[in-house]
Amino acid sequence: MYSHHHICWLLVVLLASFHSASALSAPARPLRRLSHPSTLSIDILPRRQSPPILGKRSLPIDSPVLHHTDSFRLTLTAFDETFYIHLRPNDHLIHPAARVNYYKTGPDGQSVLTRTEPILRESVKAYWGEVIPAHVSPDRLREDTAGVIPRPSGIYELGWARITVYDQGDADAGRPPVFEGAFSVNGVTHHVQTKANYLRNKHALDPHIELDDAHPDANLVIWRDSDVMSKHEHERILGLDVSSPKAHGHGETCGHDRMDFNTDPLQNEAIRKVPPPPYTPWYDAFGFLHSATNFSKRDDVAGGGMGIDFSGYIGQTAGCPTSQKIVYMGVAADCEYTSKYGSTGNATRAIITNWNTASALYKTTFQVSLGIVELQVHEPECPSTATSDAPWNVACSESVTLNDRLSIFSGWRGQKGNDGAGLWHLMSGCPTGSEVGIAWLATLCQQTSSGSSPSIVSGTAVSTSGRTEWQVIAHEIGHNFGAIHDCADGCSCSNGCETDSVNCCPLSTTTCDANSQYIMSPVAETGEMQFSPCSIGNICSLMSGAAGGHTNTTCLIDPNAMASLTTSKPVITLQMCGNGIVESGEDCDPGLGSNSTCCDASTCKFKKGAVCDPDSSQCCTDSCTFAPSTQVCRPAKDATCDTAEMCTGSSATCPPDVFASNGKSCGSNGLACASGQCTSLSQQCQLVGASMGLSKACPSNDDKSCQVSCQDPNNSNQCVVLQSALIDGSPCGYGGTCISGNCKPGSWQNFFKSWYTHNLQISIPVTVIVGLIVLLILYAIARCIMRSRRSKPARTAQRIPSYPGPPPMNFAPSAMVRQNSSSTPMYGPNVPVSVAAAGGGQQRPGRTSHSSRSSAGSGGPAGPAPARRTSGGSNSVVSGGARQSRQGSGHYAPAFPIEPIRNSRMDWVDDTVYNGPAHGRR
Repeated sequence: MYSHHHICWLLVVLLASFHSASALSAPARPLRRLSHPSTLSIDILPRRQSPPILGKRSLPIDSPVLHHTDSFRLTLTAFDETFYIHLRPNDHLIHPAARVNYYKTGPDGQSVLTRTEPILRESVKAYWGEVIPAHVSPDRLREDTAGVIPRPSGIYELGWARITVYDQGDADAGRPPVFEGAFSVNGVTHHVQTKANYLRNKHALDPHIELDDAHPDANLVIWRDSDVMSKHEHERILGLDVSSPKAHGHGETCGHDRMDFNTDPLQNEAIRKVPPPPYTPWYDAFGFLHSATNFSKRDDVAGGGMGIDFSGYIGQTAGCPTSQKIVYMGVAADCEYTSKYGSTGNATRAIITNWNTASALYKTTFQVSLGIVELQVHEPECPSTATSDAPWNVACSESVTLNDRLSIFSGWRGQKGNDGAGLWHLMSGCPTGSEVGIAWLATLCQQTSSGSSPSIVSGTAVSTSGRTEWQVIAHEIGHNFGAIHDCADGCSCSNGCETDSVNCCPLSTTTCDANSQYIMSPVAETGEMQFSPCSIGNICSLMSGAAGGHTNTTCLIDPNAMASLTTSKPVITLQMCGNGIVESGEDCDPGLGSNSTCCDASTCKFKKGAVCDPDSSQCCTDSCTFAPSTQVCRPAKDATCDTAEMCTGSSATCPPDVFASNGKSCGSNGLACASGQCTSLSQQCQLVGASMGLSKACPSNDDKSCQVSCQDPNNSNQCVVLQSALIDGSPCGYGGTCISGNCKPGSWQNFFKSWYTHNLQISIPVTVIVGLIVLLILYAIARCIMRSRRSKPARTAQRIPSYPGPPPMNFAPSAMVRQNSSSTPMYGPNVPVSVAAAGGGQQRPGRTSHSSRSSAGSGGPAGPAPARRTSGGSNSVVSGGARQSRQGSGHYAPAFPIEPIRNSRMDWVDDTVYNGPAHGRR
């Protein structure tokens, strides 16, 4: 501990430095207390067998070594409390093709690229999770084993947790684990650091570390936000007069509001209010009735404040992603930052830890994770002059402020162009006065630069080192996302909320001052771990453009698109030898630090005499030769659905995997082939959810998530969704198939068949009704056909009118003659005898009378009686005496000759022929 003389001497030094700095530099307030946490256990959850990856050898699932993909429970004690921290991997922190470039200062004082290394995901053990009460932890452990998402109601949490593990430790050797991060318990944040990093950022008045290196808990320190001195305590220790204005100097601040681009809507379109629509009502189309006093005020004064008021969007999340997204970032560390941490390795580790903690905050708030795609880390020795490839890497000086570094860094970022990074962040060891960070507002996904020095703008920010620098990083990235500062003391919301004439985000619609309790506070304070409801509405409304301005979100990618991103937008331009993946131009790649007998790990080329490498190929022997064709390189997963693949004997590559078609039946109870495995949805529930007693798949047939979903054994009406994805080839939705976590729809026949069989309570009644309708339609058609056949009319005799019309003008009796084979004239049945006689030349044409009333059944002397039409109620025609009128009498009607009438001329008209002797009688 400090002696009394040491404390007095330190106070004098602090007071002198305080006045010389003119209150511009006010470091974080010191700690009253700290402790050393004791790690009781790291309980690794059971692992599930994952499909093998060609060219990669995986560790056994029962290995006691902590993997980067493991979920586990960290149990530790501190401050006389025991904390149960349940953690799972942060899968999206490191880009699959991430790299780190290391620079050093050459003999000529210039920065030189010394090496480029891949950032292997398996080398980064970054996790996030929750702190769980002791009595709930066993149940939660079973849920974690099954991978339940989301958590069932009733299982509550004490707070969040973000931990990066550096060393798992060894209980047998007495070596405790080493990790860093933060977690919260009932709203109080606990910070865990290594002893070395604590000493690097230690305040002069911070407590000394009392344990020696031999103590098992000496490697770590822990403190709470409640352990930080209050302002009054700090002022009393410094001996300052509490009533003095200097005693109330600002703490660590952000220089955001002093940048014109961040406050002037004319320079930054994202914060420009959309002009109101023109005043053109239907009754005043030309504006004659519109008073000049009703025109809206024109906001065209540079620096006159932002036009957007975000108080109307407090707490609204509309516009933010509804599913998980990632923005991959580039991070650079200058020489001063690396110097704070002693080496490039320590600086790299600190950056990854900070991003893991900040990423979890964005993930839980906006569903956007922060990932790293590239690091540029410079050696602690600063160059004598700035270089063209890294002009921002210069030593601290009064001539280069934090604002200058941001402008220089933005120009450098614009020259990189489209490199796959949505944002770039500079970590520096050079704060300017009380400013510890600065950023350009609403520049997400901006990969180009604009403007001129000293205000070159791009998607960039600068943060400086400190005890809780992850908070500064999260704050500045919030500006990149479009968040303005929360309102502070002295703000006013009479005409839009402002602090010192700069727009701000109020606590609520009725309260302006947010009291520095959120991450976007302009002054750094303890306990800032969340975004305020106004900041959430601010960022989300800009993403959707609802507030008028709009941020670019094209660099936010879906986690499932990582494979396509790596191939379509390569961010690694140099050959990444040492990442354990055989890439184009490489013979082999055993990984960094490997002592392969067949492959040179430094060049990724075969050693002399080797034709393959067993660490990279499955059909290679330990003697660096091809394996024989009798060697199995890929065993069969299932005897029914898969076959084993054999090496060819002439290649180190295992042949492609061949298995039975997906959906092929392989047993009862719904078992079917899926990627060579005989399984079912219920069987996958049994395998994954055994710790919770899950055994039956959830009967939600329209589920297209391709995640294992099981029926809750305690509530059959509830489904428990697990983190595990269904095996490729498993059914999903109606007739679909899961492929790489996505439900690929099938044909319409498969869709209909699946829908029908899974909805029998609907399909059977509908089928019955449709069948009855079809039967009724067929019956109606048959009835129509039968009725049409019955009602078909019979052939009837020709109806002849009683009084025929006048004969043709060109008529001769001879025309009525029909010749037969014997040349004997034949007349029609209705031709009178007198006419027939006249036509035969036996009578002279003349006027004759004829009475033809005959009795029933009689015929004429020359043959059958001619047909006649009766009158008086019956219009039947009687021919040849076969029929006879039952009543009345009629007149003979001549029938036209069958032979066509040729050129004959009628010289006379015998009216008796047509009218008969009784013409005119009634």
